[in-house]
Amino acid sequence: MTIALNPKRNTLAIKDSKAEDFISGAGKTDTGDEIRDDNGRKPVMVRIPADLLKRIDQAARKKAISRSSFIVSSMADLVNGER
Repeated sequence: MTIALNPKRNTLAIKDSKAEDFISGAGKTDTGDEIRDDNGRKPVMVRIPADLLKRIDQAARKKAISRSSFIVSSMADLVNGER
């Protein structure tokens, strides 16, 4: 009885496929739901000019809150017409 070698698999294609699956599923759970933290918040990515970010950080420090909290609070005030 002769033992045959397994045919070579295209491992590059498999890796590319897995990478695409991983990327397309980013921000989602196994059930396809969007990822949210315990407070029901969604992560977002925003590009902010460096000089503005520096001013945001300074203002957040003055209020003794995180950068994220400062941005969320400021945006909530803005959309609620408080500014």
